[in-house]
Amino acid sequence: MNQILLVTDAFIEIPPKIRTREVVRAIIIHENKLLLMYSRRDHMVGTPGGGIILNESKLDALYRELLEEVGAKEVRIIEHLGYVEEIRKSRSLNQPMRILSDYYHVEVKEFVNASLEEHEEEMGLEPRYMNIDDAISLNERQLALSHEDNISFYYTQTKLLKYIKEKFNL
Repeated sequence: MNQILLVTDAFIEIPPKIRTREVVRAIIIHENKLLLMYSRRDHMVGTPGGGIILNESKLDALYRELLEEVGAKEVRIIEHLGYVEEIRKSRSLNQPMRILSDYYHVEVKEFVNASLEEHEEEMGLEPRYMNIDDAISLNERQLALSHEDNISFYYTQTKLLKYIKEKFNL
């Protein structure tokens, strides 16, 4: 399997036993723009997707997350791009975690209304097609303003956006 990125937060102490969270994420490109989830709370963007539920396959999780977050009813998997491994503090659990995110390049053939989960509503998540340079600039600006030393979800997403830009010549 192809590892896209490995991101480790040097500012956290990694325990001998670390909890792993498996995640699936989608890269959706339409007319040279990327479909991203904009957070009104954080003023940053990330790729749509989320955690895999117990006994759920990666593809079932991907279809479920895309339906919930962007209203993607009919999805075609173009390719599995690889995975990103992060070791960082989880914002929700406030503890170090190993996060394995599988990335899929997909095409959405039909959209319906999205149905966000409560924590996603609180973040003010909304899907937006964006020029990749604008997305990278937005995240970099907000990350610089945060003055936070720790690696975050958006830090990794910004690195991933740069990878996507190069891979797909966006």
